[in-house]
Amino acid sequence: MHPAQVDPSVIPPHYLLLLVATLVAAGMGLFIVYQAYQGYRRSDRKQMLFLAIGLALITVASPMVSLVISAAALQFRLELIVYTFYSPFVSNIIKIVGIGFIIYSLSLQSDS
Repeated sequence: MHPAQVDPSVIPPHYLLLLVATLVAAGMGLFIVYQAYQGYRRSDRKQMLFLAIGLALITVASPMVSLVISAAALQFRLELIVYTFYSPFVSNIIKIVGIGFIIYSLSLQSDS
C-alpha cells in the first residue's frame, strides 16, 4: 500500500452512510438544477438561469466541495482544522454566493 492511500476497511460504516446520503441529495439537487435550466432554455428568461446557478451552488457544488476537501484531508492526513474550519467555511461561502444568485433571480424584472 502506498503511503498516501487510505484503507477502506478503516472507514467507519456510518461515514459511508453519510457519503451515500450526500450523493443522493446532490443528485436530487442536480435534477432540480436541470429542470430550472430547461425552464431557462424554454422561456429565455434570465431569472431562471440565475435560479439554476444558485441552486447548483447550494445543492450540488457545496456538498461536493465538502466531500472533496474531506477526502483530500483524509488522503493526505491533514490536520483537524481542515475538517472543523476550512471545509465548513468554503462550503458556507459557496452557499452564500448561491443564495445571492437566487436573491438576484427573484429581484429581476419579468421582462429581462
